[in-house]
Amino acid sequence: MPTTVKITVRQMMIIIIMFTIGTTILVAPSTMAQASGQDAWISASVGVLVGLGIGWLYASIGMLYPGHNLLQIHELILGKWIGKLVSLLFVLTMLLFCSQVLYYIGNFLATQFFPSTPIQFLILLFLIIPVVSLRLGIEPFARAAEIFFPWFLFLFLFLVLFILPKAEITNIQPVLEASPKDLVKGVLWFISITYLTAPALLMFFPLCINDTSTFRRGFMLSNLIGGFMLVLIIMLSILVLNPKITVLYNYSSFILGRQINIGDFFQRMEAVVAIIWFLTIFVKLTMYCFSAITGLAQLLKLRSYRSIIVPTSVLIATGALIVYPNNAYMQKWDTDTWIPYSLLLGILYPLLLYVIGSIRKNREGRKSSPSLFLFFLSS
Repeated sequence: MPTTVKITVRQMMIIIIMFTIGTTILVAPSTMAQASGQDAWISASVGVLVGLGIGWLYASIGMLYPGHNLLQIHELILGKWIGKLVSLLFVLTMLLFCSQVLYYIGNFLATQFFPSTPIQFLILLFLIIPVVSLRLGIEPFARAAEIFFPWFLFLFLFLVLFILPKAEITNIQPVLEASPKDLVKGVLWFISITYLTAPALLMFFPLCINDTSTFRRGFMLSNLIGGFMLVLIIMLSILVLNPKITVLYNYSSFILGRQINIGDFFQRMEAVVAIIWFLTIFVKLTMYCFSAITGLAQLLKLRSYRSIIVPTSVLIATGALIVYPNNAYMQKWDTDTWIPYSLLLGILYPLLLYVIGSIRKNREGRKSSPSLFLFFLSS
């Protein structure tokens, strides 16, 4: 991937905020309420604090070798062959994530807006957007995210302000009703769907940042802002709908938009939530696709990733049709497999990478010290 591509820290922060929110804004309230009941907002708040530590870990890995992307860092830290094996597993994981997100999009559109439209058509239709972004490159994509961000903020604030009058404080009482086990389960769910897929971002950050001095702070601040916005949506879902109703709906934040009623004129504003979700999922899906396709091109030693955009996109679309045979399978995957898988990808793997990388950097520093000493001695 060319290293001449540069974006600003502000653009990076916008991408990370929208990536963090991504698909989570629709599914988090129901998932969290199922895990922690009316204390879901507490689990989410603790999850944000844990997410800050996770963000620090990812940023620290990037700063070990700021002039390289994640696949190059694998080889620098783990060696050529082990590094390539880990890189291959990473690229396959990104392809899996692309297919999963596409399925979520198709399933949501088919169930909520277009029940008579084949899901295959909806998946292919939405896939066109990241394909165009991939053709144009990371810089135009970052500028597009920067343009969309004010609209995203406006719609988010619109939703919060006009749904707030319907909140009932009794819906979160009694506080701390959930057991410690349920609270911890809620924290794990929150970080798994919010923060633990962010290694994809290390394919571009800090390599593509024009000022790496503020990279770590910007990365962590973006995690904090995105997490806070999700905590707000989870809390509002419970305050307005109550925990039992929140659990019943897979897309409870979408149902939240139906509760808006402004003077019996503006009603059923669930489309506001849908637009927010489309904007954030566009960023998340595109970053997954960028990571998968540029990573695959790097493994194949291609001069440009653009030559494999179309065939890889066909592979991703095909994967989206078979990754979840049905909703029951999807729920079983989310319940039994997703948390251990995300902990392996989002904590164990980057932690080992950071520890080994830090040891290597320290050894390299020690090896260079004697030669530096001899240089000054001879002079």
